[in-house]
Amino acid sequence: MPGTACAVEYVSGNMTDPTTKEGRYLDRALTWLAFNGRVLEEAQDAQNPILERARFLGIFASNLDEFFMIRVAAIRDRLRTGVEHRTPSGLSPAEQMAAVQARARELVTAAYTLWEKEIVPGLRDGGVALVRAADLDPGERAFVDHLFAREILPVLSPAAVDKDLPFPRLYHLALHLAVRLAKEGEEERLAIVQLPRAGARWIQVSGGARNDGAQPGGQRFVLLEEAARDHLGELFAGYEILEAVAFRVTRDADFATDDQEEESLVDAVRQVLRQRLRGDPVRLEIAKDASDGVVARLRAALELEEHEVYRVPDPLELKFLVDFARLPSLNAARAVPWPPQPVPSIPPLDGLWDEIRDRDILLFHPYETFEPVVRLLVLAAEDPAVIAIKQVLYRTSSTSEIVNALERAAENGKQVTVLVELQARFDEERNVNWARRLEDAGAQVLYGLAGLKTHAKALLVVRRGPGGVERYAHVGTGNYNERTAAEYSDIGLLSADEDLCADLTGFFNVVTGYSEPLPWRRIEMAPLGLRSRLIELIRREAARGTPEEPGQIRAKMNALLDIPLIEALYEASNAGVRIDLNVRGSCLLRPGIQGMSENIRVVSLVDRFLEHARIFEFRNGGDTEAFFASADWMPRNLDRRVELMVSVTEPEHRDRLARILDAIFADNVKARELKADGTYAKRDGRRKPTRAQEIFWEEARANATRTEDPERSVFQPLRRAPAAG
Repeated sequence: MPGTACAVEYVSGNMTDPTTKEGRYLDRALTWLAFNGRVLEEAQDAQNPILERARFLGIFASNLDEFFMIRVAAIRDRLRTGVEHRTPSGLSPAEQMAAVQARARELVTAAYTLWEKEIVPGLRDGGVALVRAADLDPGERAFVDHLFAREILPVLSPAAVDKDLPFPRLYHLALHLAVRLAKEGEEERLAIVQLPRAGARWIQVSGGARNDGAQPGGQRFVLLEEAARDHLGELFAGYEILEAVAFRVTRDADFATDDQEEESLVDAVRQVLRQRLRGDPVRLEIAKDASDGVVARLRAALELEEHEVYRVPDPLELKFLVDFARLPSLNAARAVPWPPQPVPSIPPLDGLWDEIRDRDILLFHPYETFEPVVRLLVLAAEDPAVIAIKQVLYRTSSTSEIVNALERAAENGKQVTVLVELQARFDEERNVNWARRLEDAGAQVLYGLAGLKTHAKALLVVRRGPGGVERYAHVGTGNYNERTAAEYSDIGLLSADEDLCADLTGFFNVVTGYSEPLPWRRIEMAPLGLRSRLIELIRREAARGTPEEPGQIRAKMNALLDIPLIEALYEASNAGVRIDLNVRGSCLLRPGIQGMSENIRVVSLVDRFLEHARIFEFRNGGDTEAFFASADWMPRNLDRRVELMVSVTEPEHRDRLARILDAIFADNVKARELKADGTYAKRDGRRKPTRAQEIFWEEARANATRTEDPERSVFQPLRRAPAAG
């Protein structure tokens, strides 16, 4: 990577004979690590502003935490239970664990090298310094002393480690200090201090606003663990501090609910939350200067192998950088804002009903604002003509205006039915709380189909209009979460189309009751036929293509792991179909193999916004069909989740999705291309630099300024023809 000395190669698959079963697929875990390596590349890229680089380093660290909590924990379970099932790539659990640990260590080493050699100096050059307690000046030290005595010391509770007592509970992902203590005439002792989990990780000691009235200047911060380590004498009066090292434990967090064994699904989810705090340890991170004795005691208490211990420089848990880099007061360079833009020609206030009735509105977040979706619900909550609202909530924000609107609608006497997915991983507690609030407001809260997660994104509003009952729909690829709608790249559709609304009415009847699925007109639903429909579309391309005009498939998704779909793509490639895939993360498909996948190209795009939309396009002999979906091409999405795929019928909207795919496959700045051996390479840099997300932002900005002249709009709205009669 230009401008950095610590970029590394991220090989993601074992190159085996593609004529064998194992040689047909890459490894899921290793390709995911390759994706996180591309996140790290954004932190390594010296062309990015320093706060953007720091933010990406924090995202990398957060991603790696989840990888150990879920993926490494699953491999470890197979090892411990003696399951010898090989992955599609041919790796045994032991082989996969060895490869994963080796790759993870490469990434961690590269991350900390970057932190020490580039991020810290870059922040300092920008006027932001993270300092040691020993480097505080007298005024700064007095401030930290006062803060520690009033706000930190009362929270801390040291736990003694005694051979006659159970080892203290080490909480999942919490920062701890292991403290070795000495006292004349006594044996050496060990104590554990858990640092506060609430509040900021950093303390600003000078520059900007501060509680003690210090004047602005260079911005200096000390981390919480550094301040605590400097004040341990106040916790252990009468003892000499021999050693105080930071560490934290990552635990298995992949627990499933079983509502057949619990009083209710809510109780089952609460049990999952408790299990996460005491799940089996899968990783110990500890300061690299920790003594061997301390590491040995912790490792023995946690029952971890040597390869599960990661010795890293301070500071542990670099994911704090995600929030730190967002501090608006920091003086260091940050990325130029790309705020969401207004959606062209959408009228203010309650004119939204007429606008949706007249035309479908295709939304492209976060380049275009999520506000029309929120406004639709806010209007529905207060509009006396609205009779009912039906919605699926998978993930939403902690301060959700969408949930507030649903509460108000229920309180206003409307029939509100909300399917809350309690098993949305890591959002279970929030969703349980939302469900209780909605029930208290009078909404009917349901939890979906037994044994399936409901991952679809759908909203239906029923309203009494001048001509009778009307239905208004929103479907999309992203969650009803105002915060992530400004950070994730997603597609949404507002529509009053009768076929789509009828389909969604049937969909809600299926997922909330006992209705059998009807023949769909504009949707496909998993697990009731989505895979078979996709395979049918893939095979149709092979059947309809000719040597002069071969079939073409273009698809955008987050992961490609489903073997039947991969095999269908291989068959289509052998039939001459040209296949372009944008796969953000894990990809089992091995592209570019003669006689198997020579017509398949796979790219991955990592940029400022998280690529989250799923878009599928099939040439269909010149009569192109396009779809967007909530589902990735993964077994869990197609077999164990309720998902929706929606056909895009309006030519203007199909053209817009085509332009989105055009830009992604032309990107040679942020995109990387997957090679047959599992490595990722930069695209052709000899062409004019093309950055897809920048194109999307510029188009949305330009379009927002042209609303007074619809003929000049980049994304021309489609007016629906009046219904016959």
